[in-house]
Amino acid sequence: MLPVNDMMLFVDVVKYKSFTAAAEKNEKTAAAVSKRISQLEASLGVELLKRTTRNLAPTEAGEILYRQCANIQLELGSVCDQVIDVHNNPKGKIKISALQNFSNLVLSDILEKFLAKYSDVELEITLDGALGPLPPIGEYDVAFRCGRLEDSSAISRLVFTHDYTVCASQSYLQRNGTPKTLNELTKHNCLDCHHGIQPKERVWTFFDGDEAYNIPVKTNVFTNNALFVKHLALSGVALIYAPTFIVADAINAGLLVPLLSQYKTITNSIYLIHPHTNKNLPKRIRCFIDFVFENLSVPSIQRDQQGR
Repeated sequence: MLPVNDMMLFVDVVKYKSFTAAAEKNEKTAAAVSKRISQLEASLGVELLKRTTRNLAPTEAGEILYRQCANIQLELGSVCDQVIDVHNNPKGKIKISALQNFSNLVLSDILEKFLAKYSDVELEITLDGALGPLPPIGEYDVAFRCGRLEDSSAISRLVFTHDYTVCASQSYLQRNGTPKTLNELTKHNCLDCHHGIQPKERVWTFFDGDEAYNIPVKTNVFTNNALFVKHLALSGVALIYAPTFIVADAINAGLLVPLLSQYKTITNSIYLIHPHTNKNLPKRIRCFIDFVFENLSVPSIQRDQQGR
């Protein structure tokens, strides 16, 4: 018989990188957990963990077992949730890992409405940067990330695709002039969100039909948060290249002026990701995902503001 319980215990040891933490979760002693893992290694005939005084990490065989058994653990939990959900309204905790700026500008309004409708659901939300990695399997129910998903064990759905807008405050333009062509950008303090790209390598990309233009730009400010970039533009510090959904409200209010809008920009996409297969989604998570897509509203620039 397969030592299923020991396999699930092994998943917790790897996930928490600790016999003690796994023991606490499973209401056992650390010594008992260590003994069970040793018995599992003996029954399989392979070493699963590299043990040192400071570190606990899976071997190559252990990594294979962890990935497969973590998915099984997740599916078993999902099956139990579905059985409980049959005759109940959605309830329980949803662990969400989301992008900071997307959460502040888009997701927060959706969550307010969702909690008003499903009062028995509890949300645990962790905010990450645009390039933050996904949490380990079992530590999130739903995640929002930029770009395509590399982890094929999870399911992803496109939420929306956004472009970028060049804009500046009136005070900045009065002091520094308004760029009318792409080449004039080289004369300006051009700020964007760096995502790890060094200042000397900054390039803004534009498209005019089939033609692409890569414009080297320079700035005296270096930051990794697009919402902060917007606030610096509002203060008149720089001319910026930022996601349109982030700057749309300021442009619509006349606080920022869109520039060079005759050109198209690069695009980026935000995806909703969940580790469950679609057929095994617990009711609370299925309701949440459906609610997000039914109530999604992305800030956009009003037509009469699109222009220079």
